Amino acid sequence: MSRLIATTTLSIIIIVGLGAATINTTPAVVKSALAQQMQMQNTNSNNNTTPSSTSNTTGAKPVDGYDKPEGHVTAIRHVFDDSSLRVQHYCKPNDKILLVCQLYDTNSPNGTLIGIEYIISADQYNSLPNREKPGWHYHKIEFATNRADARFPDLSIQKAGESLQKLSDTYGKVIITWNPNDKTPIFPPQVIQVQHPFMVNTTVSPETETQAGTFNQTLE
Repeated sequence: MSRLIATTTLSIIIIVGLGAATINTTPAVVKSALAQQMQMQNTNSNNNTTPSSTSNTTGAKPVDGYDKPEGHVTAIRHVFDDSSLRVQHYCKPNDKILLVCQLYDTNSPNGTLIGIEYIISADQYNSLPNREKPGWHYHKIEFATNRADARFPDLSIQKAGESLQKLSDTYGKVIITWNPNDKTPIFPPQVIQVQHPFMVNTTVSPETETQAGTFNQTLE
């Protein structure tokens, strides 16, 4: 009888002991499994992250901010076929050069994007190879009223003068991709040499009535 009681007591102790071990070890197992699952989720999340989704965390887009730093600029003598066309510049600071500008034929909501202009510092211009320099114009010369006649319509006269002064020692490269006189962009993009005598001293007579794509004129 005592032997049976002892065996039963031992069995109970073993069962209780096993139960206690199970109870004590279960949380650790669960924690380990949860940790592994979270690690897998983080890995999958990192693998699914694309550069575009990362860069959009603030909601900013490359197209934002093209009226900086102080409103848009207007200038003439950018288009051969219409050297009096006042081209609307919407510019944005760039982390490689000073400014990148979108060029429109009007400032209306239906204005056509006709080209771009890159603006660099004098030091950057001086570092260019000589073969590249003719494509750039010096703003201190080009801002004159008898040349591009640059204006800041969004600013007061005083602020506009200050902005022109800041930009005077810079260089610009104008690339026209669409002549507004053409119904479609039917010519190759062209770098405008706005300080070339052809643009400065000659009035261009458009021939759009008889020939499409007249923007393809040479400087000869």
